[in-house]
Amino acid sequence: MSMAMSPFMRATVSLLQRAAWALLACACLCLPAQAADIEILDVRGQSRDGFYFMDLDARIPLTPDMQDAVESGVPLRFVFDVQLLRTRRYVWDARLLVLRRAMRLERHALAGKYVVHDEVSQQRQVLASLPDALEALGQLREVTLAELDALPTDLPLRGRVRAKLDIEGLPAPMRPVAYLSPSWYLGSGWYTWEVTP
Repeated sequence: MSMAMSPFMRATVSLLQRAAWALLACACLCLPAQAADIEILDVRGQSRDGFYFMDLDARIPLTPDMQDAVESGVPLRFVFDVQLLRTRRYVWDARLLVLRRAMRLERHALAGKYVVHDEVSQQRQVLASLPDALEALGQLREVTLAELDALPTDLPLRGRVRAKLDIEGLPAPMRPVAYLSPSWYLGSGWYTWEVTP
């Protein structure tokens, strides 16, 4: 025995299906294109004076929405997550170090200059153009990762780093829009290098 749908039920199901298709079409047409990703170009590790340091070069593009925000005086905060790992064969790699380095890009409205601020070292660079500021933002130099005495020398080690725009670092009124818009998702995958203390 099959159950027949009433005309009201058929109309309701049909209406819901059409609404779902319309919503999907609007979502596909209305969303801006996804941002180009951050690209970690190179990481160099070096041992000196009893410490292990890292230098990093990255390319950080901005979407038009991000450029408009910077030009309007909204600071953008980027975070670099760094890990040192002890490589193990049959289980997950052991994390020896987890570090987060934050950099902020903002425009000084009165001077018309761009400021790149390292939140850890408190160093500021004032630059004349946005491309120069983005280049400076993607360069981390002599980041101290660990004391050499704390690193095992008899086991294989590797480092990895990733970078992303910190949406939580945006002003509170902008966060909901940033979370819903793909043009505000900017990040890189993990970049790995061999650590030789």
